[in-house]
Amino acid sequence: MKLNTLLLWRHNSVSLGLAALSSLALVACNVGSKVDVEKYAADLVASLAKACPMASPSDAAAHDACRKSIGTGADAAMREYSLLWGGDQPEVPVKDKKTTVFRGDLFQDLYLSLYMFTGKYAVSEAPDGTKMVAAQAYFRNGLPPGHYPYPFWHSAQKWDAYEKSNEIRFYVAPAGKIKFAARSHAGSEENRGPYAHVSPPAFTGQWMWKDNEGALQPVVTLFSDSYSQDNPNLIGLDVAYRKLADNLRSANCNGCHSPDGHKKMNRLTLIQTPLHAASNIEEILRDVQDNKMPLDDHNDPKPLEPNLKGDLLANGKDFQQLLRAADDWERANGRAKPSPRGLR
Repeated sequence: MKLNTLLLWRHNSVSLGLAALSSLALVACNVGSKVDVEKYAADLVASLAKACPMASPSDAAAHDACRKSIGTGADAAMREYSLLWGGDQPEVPVKDKKTTVFRGDLFQDLYLSLYMFTGKYAVSEAPDGTKMVAAQAYFRNGLPPGHYPYPFWHSAQKWDAYEKSNEIRFYVAPAGKIKFAARSHAGSEENRGPYAHVSPPAFTGQWMWKDNEGALQPVVTLFSDSYSQDNPNLIGLDVAYRKLADNLRSANCNGCHSPDGHKKMNRLTLIQTPLHAASNIEEILRDVQDNKMPLDDHNDPKPLEPNLKGDLLANGKDFQQLLRAADDWERANGRAKPSPRGLR
């Protein structure tokens, strides 16, 4: 039986302004203690519905508006920590699900913004006792290709799963952090509105590409789209990323840490675009320093050639420092969202 037949959908009627304040206070006061999941759910879903309301699935302006607004209300606390994202796979334990690790701000800006929220939700309990908030949401399947963080259509099955999803399930830890966010098609279609399947462009095998005007895509993963145009660190950041990306390719890191890496591992870390690499730079540096990556065909650590390892660590640290400088400038000039980007 589908989940939505077991749950009573409710529409969040809480004042959006008060919801934002109450949720932030709730998270702050419940560190190490149990959160009131019912109130947390009401505030979270109201905030998402305000930032990313229903629109045409092809409305790029609505998507841009969502990206600017998401994470500025009761959902701001999500930007402070990392979480897992993937298909729900309800019969599979979390440790065995195919998931991807994301920093919360990257997840909100690049992935969660691809959904439109109606404000309806339900709270239930997963088989392992974890509280689950199922928010009614519909996927923007008609956007320009560069608005997706990578070509979801590299797999017809994945594109189909995104298109048909009609709710986002947030699995909430007792202290109020979301440990796993999942897309699901087990919800209701009652508020989707006009809908049609979109046949995406053919996958060229490239996670990043140039469009017909010669512009690098996906644009949403570029620093120029994420930072203010007058941020003085933009040029240096781009140069530092390119050096690091060359090292990562030479070390064969992209073979595992790209969107089709689930062929080799269940829990995936992505590094194939500038923002994905920015999200995971600390883990990259730590694993290279500790000789934990790259891996050979038997999933055993494979030593890097010393000069390549040295270049990768040096360029990675330069990249990390420029990220911090760029983020500090955004905050100092009042350009950052309420939560810091988490680059420390």
